[in-house]
Amino acid sequence: MFMKNVKKLVLLFVLLFVSVFFVVACAQSSGSESDNKSEGDASSSDPVKIGVVVPLTGPAALYGQQVQEGSEVAAQMINEQGGILGGRKIELLFEDDQSQPEQGVSMYSKLIDRDKVHAVTGGTNSSVSVATAEVAKDKILNIVTISKAPEIMDNRDPYRFRLNSTNDMDGQIFHKFIAEELKPETVAVIVENTDYGQAELEALKKNWSGEGSPKIVATEFFELTETDFTNPLTKLKSANADALYVVGAAIEINSAIFKQAHQLGFEDTMKLLAPGNINAQVVELAGAEAAEGIISAVLYSSALDNELNQTFVEEFEKKYNYRPEKMQVLGFESIWFTAKAMDEAGTVDNYDEISTVLEENQWESPRGIVDFVDGQALGDVTPLTVKDGEIVLYK
Repeated sequence: MFMKNVKKLVLLFVLLFVSVFFVVACAQSSGSESDNKSEGDASSSDPVKIGVVVPLTGPAALYGQQVQEGSEVAAQMINEQGGILGGRKIELLFEDDQSQPEQGVSMYSKLIDRDKVHAVTGGTNSSVSVATAEVAKDKILNIVTISKAPEIMDNRDPYRFRLNSTNDMDGQIFHKFIAEELKPETVAVIVENTDYGQAELEALKKNWSGEGSPKIVATEFFELTETDFTNPLTKLKSANADALYVVGAAIEINSAIFKQAHQLGFEDTMKLLAPGNINAQVVELAGAEAAEGIISAVLYSSALDNELNQTFVEEFEKKYNYRPEKMQVLGFESIWFTAKAMDEAGTVDNYDEISTVLEENQWESPRGIVDFVDGQALGDVTPLTVKDGEIVLYK
């Protein structure tokens, strides 16, 4: 009798244990589903995490810093306005790609797999952006900020967008302007040996293939790790070209080339800089004499007269004590458009919805109204020149 009662108690205990385990498991499952559901909408109060991968060290570090500054101003403005999706704040996670494709891939993987960010922005060097495309493909919203090479958008997945104009887009305006307005007969080109540099050189050759176009009489390549350009510049000087065309995607490199060209006696040679790379720090680092007369083109000016630009410039100057330029505004757009599209779509992780919203709407930016076509932001560049140490409209 005693043993029979013991068996009944053991059976009841087992049944009770199983019942409690089942209830707890169901509750955890329900909670998990609720958490997953709330992650994407306004019912969560967690911050929206956006990864920003840019070069913070290495040859393009100044560009990376400028993108970072613009990104921070966008996040600050959005958070001060109450965030998105009913109050969720924007949190930025910065990673340094060092202008190295392998490092960029590693940082993308870290942000996506470990940090669980809701979007990734950045990309300054085209070679890095080409390498990171597969890491983010079909997984997460990916806004390419600066990189210009056309192949970045080849075989594009629907979550990949680019803000900067391409070599071809710029060339249709700037290369034509050089041929028709500046009219050099011969041009010597010094170009970085990267995807971006190759794309710009191909655009030059294509746009100057017609009768009466400038003729490229000499070309020299350099690596991003180089700091002394005396040898390639000396070779180019011997070509006696009417113009020197510099293709570099780093402030330090462009300034060093113009400074060293000045020292080698290029004073009477027309100085051209690939569009999108004219920058106050290029002028500062090269020195006023070496930079005088540089002609380039850019898609943004802090003098643009629209309400958002006035606010952006005011907030930027308040935070950093100088006026923003193109790199800063593209950094701003990368966060601003991402957050606004998520808010409009009502989700941070339904990338089909967010991408559709980005593609089908016009977006207000400090540079004006921006449209996307097949993920590419549209925009025109304006010719500029350096005069008396200042970057001004070319007239």
